[in-house]
Amino acid sequence: MIAASLSFRDFMMAWLPTMAAVSLTPPPAPALGHMFLVDVSGVPVPVVTCLLAVLGIGLSRLLARRTEAQLGWLSFAAVTAIMLVVVLLWIIESRPSWLYAFVVSIGLGFSGYSLVELFGEQIRAFITDIFDKARSTIGRKGDDM
Repeated sequence: MIAASLSFRDFMMAWLPTMAAVSLTPPPAPALGHMFLVDVSGVPVPVVTCLLAVLGIGLSRLLARRTEAQLGWLSFAAVTAIMLVVVLLWIIESRPSWLYAFVVSIGLGFSGYSLVELFGEQIRAFITDIFDKARSTIGRKGDDM
């Protein structure tokens, strides 16, 4: 065991610069999703992320076209437009990373029709339920009179 006497002054002369050097951290680099922002009417839009999402949906919709051939080109274009609006609004709102936005847009492009069809069925069931409840309420009031 080596014991050396070290004065407080000597300790502080070595310790303070060491702690200053260790505690200095560079500022964090901005996330890729927050880079290349363009201000559109006061709304910051991540251009590169949006372009990657459009590319992901466009390419995946071309591959998904074979399974949706019976729909016709107008329905295919409508589903593609809906998916583009959905993914671009999501990107502008939540600022995901480039890779995550690209992967999600590919998934939406492939499953776009299924999602729109499921959403339409849920809306149809909701409206049918509202009309059924309205008919039963009106029917009960008619019996009371």
